[in-house]
Amino acid sequence: MKRVMSAVLAAAVCVSVTCALSGCDNNKGGANGEVKYNIQATGNYSDGIMLPNLTTEQSELHILMSMSYDQIVALETENDPQPQVQATNIWKNAYGTDIVVDVVAESQQTEWLSTAVASGTSPDIIPANSMTYPLWSARGLVANVDDEKFAPYLNLDDEELGFNKELMAQFNFQGHPQWAIVDEPQMTYTIYNKSKFEILGEKTPMDYYLDGDKWNWTQFVETAKAMTDTAAGEYGFTGWMLFPYEAPYPMLTLDEETGQATLNIDNEKYVGWMTEVYNFYQRDQAGRRSYDLQEWSTTFPSGSDAMVFTHVSGYEKIVKMAKELESGEFGIAPYPIYDKGGETERIVPASLWGYSISSGALHPEAAATYIRLEILVRNNIKAAHPGRGYLDTVLTEDEKKMLEDTANDQVIMEMILGVGDCYNILDTQLVPPIYYNANEASVQAEIDAVKPLLQAEIDDYNSELAERG
Repeated sequence: MKRVMSAVLAAAVCVSVTCALSGCDNNKGGANGEVKYNIQATGNYSDGIMLPNLTTEQSELHILMSMSYDQIVALETENDPQPQVQATNIWKNAYGTDIVVDVVAESQQTEWLSTAVASGTSPDIIPANSMTYPLWSARGLVANVDDEKFAPYLNLDDEELGFNKELMAQFNFQGHPQWAIVDEPQMTYTIYNKSKFEILGEKTPMDYYLDGDKWNWTQFVETAKAMTDTAAGEYGFTGWMLFPYEAPYPMLTLDEETGQATLNIDNEKYVGWMTEVYNFYQRDQAGRRSYDLQEWSTTFPSGSDAMVFTHVSGYEKIVKMAKELESGEFGIAPYPIYDKGGETERIVPASLWGYSISSGALHPEAAATYIRLEILVRNNIKAAHPGRGYLDTVLTEDEKKMLEDTANDQVIMEMILGVGDCYNILDTQLVPPIYYNANEASVQAEIDAVKPLLQAEIDDYNSELAERG
């Protein structure tokens, strides 16, 4: 099975100051002409970074985001520097130009960007995530980062930063890489209220993992049932990470050459998974089944319910809030193996955030240069702040080892969210009857009801892609 199974195009885009393209020296880029790397980066976390000599016009840069730059600055602390903030400061020192952030809500970005590209007012760098892929690629809004015009600035073969070529190759769109990864995939883990488990005398998810990797779906269900007390309004599981688009099997696949999409909602493995989830909520009633589950990020740290699925960053927020509230002790364990599907290894839902370069970028040199800069700054930050920061004071030795041992688990990133109105259809048509309301219909009936709506969106996507050629 492939390491990453679905939904994200991943491309590493960096230039090493010690490695030139096509045999050129440190002051040259590649076949498109000479690019001199004669600017020594200055500022925090700039050690060892050389930048290309860009003109004032070339160094102008616009980045499309859903949050303001000030909001990112507010996230920064002395022990948690933000790569974008530090890279922005270095950019200003090097080129004397300010980076402009175009703030647009995620729900409006597709139409906004389409208009901007068509009118010649496009930003240079655009978001890359499951909400933008593959639609933005199909609409021609994303540049291929292996285009020769980027060659003087982007070295896709840079070994210094160790990017995953296998990952890149799996998610090319029509044979070309388009995403620039600045983070590793955020994998999903089981977070559990250790205090509750101790009170009830139940083995924890970590106990089962340490006992020969026995933390699987079957045990997850039994544990959640044991930790549920409906009379007290306490459930074994809460949160939205069992929603239809957080599955070990993809709802959508793309043809590697054409980019055409196929709906997999009738796939035997996917239907089997959704049946298990449906039974978990409707028959076993072991998961919180109401809209309140959406509030898990505040209710769970306060001591409500026993388990949730989230990322390591989410675990850090949970333990920090729990400490403030003095609500108990929490632990982290792997995502359960889906043994009901015959799996013997974990297939872990994950998310990924990165950068793309707009096909309408007015400053493509700046876009490529900035992406490389932020990645190099990120590496310098990691070197200066080794370990996991705050979590190093919280994680047990078993948990630290577990995170290391599961780092290369298979992951899946669903791509149906980036096609038409599929995300809204799933959230309004399929989620409520399974996760919010009592339901006596079959899971197949619910799938049959939503399938034509999803298929219509996918047909529109395929038609639009075919028209573009």
